[in-house]
Amino acid sequence: MSTSAEPGRTWPLVGRAAELDDLDDLLASAAGGHGATVLVEGEAGIGRTGLVEALTSSARLLSLGLRATRATRERPEPYALLADALLAHPHGVARGPVEAELTDLIDALRADVRRGGLRGAALVEERRARAAELFAALLRRRGDGGPWVLVLEDVHDADPASLDVLHALAHEGDVPAALVVMTFRPVPNRVELSTVVDAWVRAGARYVELRPLGPLATVELAQRLVGGSVGPALRGALATTGGNPRFVTDVVRTARSAGALEVRDGVVDVQGATWLAALDTLVRTRLDYLDDDVLDLLAHASVLGTSFVVTDLATLVGCPVPDCWRTLRVALAAGLVHARADRLVFRHDLVRSALYAGLDEPRRRAVHARAAWALREAGAPTQIVAGHLERAR
Repeated sequence: MSTSAEPGRTWPLVGRAAELDDLDDLLASAAGGHGATVLVEGEAGIGRTGLVEALTSSARLLSLGLRATRATRERPEPYALLADALLAHPHGVARGPVEAELTDLIDALRADVRRGGLRGAALVEERRARAAELFAALLRRRGDGGPWVLVLEDVHDADPASLDVLHALAHEGDVPAALVVMTFRPVPNRVELSTVVDAWVRAGARYVELRPLGPLATVELAQRLVGGSVGPALRGALATTGGNPRFVTDVVRTARSAGALEVRDGVVDVQGATWLAALDTLVRTRLDYLDDDVLDLLAHASVLGTSFVVTDLATLVGCPVPDCWRTLRVALAAGLVHARADRLVFRHDLVRSALYAGLDEPRRRAVHARAAWALREAGAPTQIVAGHLERAR
């Protein structure tokens, strides 16, 4: 499977040999006329799209049919995800009777939503059941014309109606003569997504979790981006990314844009620290998919350091521990923090630094003052409390 950079991919695919082998096996199975399903899960920026691009490139080389789409929160209307994947046609290509009926049904359901659900509940339920039946028919008959691949990206943002259909399909097993790929971020509070994932796991779908790159793969990615060996200062900046390919790319490209990259004796290194403010700003924009309450809590946690105790953070923000933990679960699922012994640790120090830098000076001093009090109450060493008091001045 190809791993070279392609149009639309923002960084080369590095350190994913095992995952690519998994997808190659499934693609070969689909090419042989068998059904297969794969679930690709990973944090934002971990490389789900890069993996899918490598897969679709191989599918084209094998002359397999391909349908691909991406869910977005901006498209909440019923069946947006599946309609984009299965009902879109090139101009001038006629739709079959199943597609025509399904299009009319979806238009009627969406019109009912716009009217505020004024139609009778029984009629709406009847239409939804018929739509699910027709989507299943489209999917299962599509393979009659030859093996194909269906890619549904960012299913965590999919509309509920599409998720209902995907859940129902799982009870029938793999789609004949098709490789179905669903990618998603872990979202703990979206029950519909968990229900779909659990159903497909029970149906025998292959589950692929994209984990952060290791240190060697992180450096390899940076070297491919800069076109040479990387020096010690740049390696230090890369170590703050936690192995997230997007953050690795952000480090390299921000330093380059700021003119901070320098080549000496064939080694590319970063000079100075003025470029870090631009990097902090960029990293904060990468987190805008999170709710404000999660970002605010993590910003407070950044004041406590690279790791923190949940009860200390709850005291700092004046929040009951159970409520604090419910919010932190989102950060855990997003891969921004992880558990280690009795504390939580920022997975990417780059993120912690960006959140800390995002606090304006008066607020930062105030949070440090509250942190000093909270940690003293918790019995923290005197020098730790003193450090926060110093930063509060």
